[in-house]
Amino acid sequence: MLLSPSRFKGGGNLRGNGAAVTVVRQARGWTQVELAARANISQGSVSKIESGQLDLEGEQLAQLAERLEVPPELLTIREPRLGVGVSCIHHRRRSSKLTATTTKRIEGLTHLVSLSVTRLTEELPGKLELKLPQLPGPRYTPTEAAQYIRSLIGVEDEPLDDLIGLVEKLGVVVLCRDLGTDAQDGVSLNLPERRPIIIVNTALPGDRQRLSVAHELGHLVLHGWHVATGEDSVERDAFEFAGELLAPRAVLRDHLDGMTARDFRRLLELKITWGMSMAALIQQGLRLGVIQEQLHRTLRIKLNQLGWAKVEPGTVVEETPQLMMNVVDTHLDVMGRATDKVASTALMLPDPFARHYLTHRIDGVSGYRKGADGELA
Repeated sequence: MLLSPSRFKGGGNLRGNGAAVTVVRQARGWTQVELAARANISQGSVSKIESGQLDLEGEQLAQLAERLEVPPELLTIREPRLGVGVSCIHHRRRSSKLTATTTKRIEGLTHLVSLSVTRLTEELPGKLELKLPQLPGPRYTPTEAAQYIRSLIGVEDEPLDDLIGLVEKLGVVVLCRDLGTDAQDGVSLNLPERRPIIIVNTALPGDRQRLSVAHELGHLVLHGWHVATGEDSVERDAFEFAGELLAPRAVLRDHLDGMTARDFRRLLELKITWGMSMAALIQQGLRLGVIQEQLHRTLRIKLNQLGWAKVEPGTVVEETPQLMMNVVDTHLDVMGRATDKVASTALMLPDPFARHYLTHRIDGVSGYRKGADGELA
């Protein structure tokens, strides 16, 4: 029933929290049965630990942490909103549906990233200012909210050359992670007492990356943590916000006016200028009423016929988040902290911490790679 001896030196006076165990397990994509098999305990014991019916302390806590490959301290975290069942995680899904297991894994990963980011930013010598406004409807329409954000960052009707950099100036942490599926482009989380984050899937084309970041920013601005996710109205709001943020209607309406089924060159030029895919521009034209339903259908059909539904011509440069690189560099270079201490602050073991947060410092070092297991790779 007990686990084998652990390399972790006991659990001290720490007491595990079942909700934290559930988050870490699901972030790994494991069922209770799979964790039980790896930990050499019964599935019933895992169930009781996660439901709080069975205490998790001392050596058993350390041993379970070893099987999950996380510090024991992570399994002791207690906060009322810790859990993958909360409705504050917003997903930028594509048309295909995610499985329940994949959804839980991504939500668990999002919670772990949120905890790491919050702890790392909280311990900075200077406060990292949060300028992200909350502009809930019906007081603000998605279009008005996007216009407010543009005004806030000092860019009225011009293209946004560095969208991620502008979002980071609002105090939102943006990270790229392999989400292990093509059905998920991005995810965001904004909880009280946590640093708001946006996670975008790796290997996205630049235009899709920008749309995902803008879409998730829309969720953070418009939809509080209490808003149910996945609802059509919530997604429509986020897409309307993203469209206005990337290409304001006052400008785009003039560019799309008089569009015909042969105007793909014009769409391609607009894509490169505004960093927005041709498909998204067509959809935005439909929302603005300058592209009618019949023309919208014709243009989408032609995109498919040309093989551009998945990969369009025209390159939009992929952007690289910088904020967390600067945060980590501050811990190491300014505060003079050792890597293992910074990893401990992030509630991570040194190796996975290095793989996810030190690649800008150790690129090319053998043995470090980004993996599909997210923070737990």
